[in-house]
This record gives sequence, C-alpha cells and structure tokens, in this order.
Amino acid sequence: MNKDHLIAALDEINAANLPGGTMGALWDKLPDYVAGGNWIGEIIDAANRWKDYIYDDKDYSLDDLTDYIGELANGECEDYYSNINKRVQDLSLWAYPELDYAVAELGNTGDGTLTGLNSLYLYSAMDSLYRAVIEYAYERAELESELANA
Repeated sequence: MNKDHLIAALDEINAANLPGGTMGALWDKLPDYVAGGNWIGEIIDAANRWKDYIYDDKDYSLDDLTDYIGELANGECEDYYSNINKRVQDLSLWAYPELDYAVAELGNTGDGTLTGLNSLYLYSAMDSLYRAVIEYAYERAELESELANA
C-alpha cells in the first residue's frame, strides 16, 4: 500500500465523518468500550498520529504498520500521572471486562500504584484503538487503490 492512499484514508477519519455514523466500517472494528463523545477526539488523534508514521514513498504492508502499535500505545502513557488518571476516568476504561482481560494478559508489569494500573488500562485501550484505526485505513486504502487501477 502506498503512502498517498493510506494518508487519504486516515484523513477521512475526522470530526465531520465520525459522529454521524458514516464510518460504520471503522466503528465495527472498534472495541465496545469505544463509545461516546470523549472517544471522537481519541479516534481522530489516533488517525493523525498514524500519519506521522507514514512518511515516505515505500509500500507498506499491514504487518509493517502493526509493528508500530505498541510504540504508539506506549506513547499515550508517557504523560503526567494526573493526565493518565483523568483520561482513564473520562474514557471509563475501568468499566469493561474486555480491558480487564487485556491488562491481565500484560502480566505484572505495573508498579503497584493506581497510576501504574491506570497506565496499563490506557495502554491496552490505545493498543486496540490504534489497531482498529490502521486496519480500517489499510482496508479503505486497498479499496481505493483497486478502484484507481480498474
């Protein structure tokens, strides 16, 4: 997949398209806990951050792109503890068993503090978010590429 098609697909993920349900394919990829107005900004931010990782004219495979997910999700946790804790609360990340399981799969990597635990919840949520956004954009870019070559 080339840069231009991926960037165009990521550009479609914006405030005008997300709330009205016009991006059903993206919403279908997102975990159930990604719901509500607080998530709109998170989804848009994720799409914009992905654009920073697509910077040259090489062809990307989905595997190439998913290699960056951990780095992107970890970057979300490199913030002041008060911001991490606020985001976990604002996004209601503590309310979903799906995230409990994802955090448990990470193992005992926390530092035993509430902030450490909140960081794990934020990491797990952002991992899923970045994965869904790039899978959507990649599929959308593939479709556009096929139409352009038809």
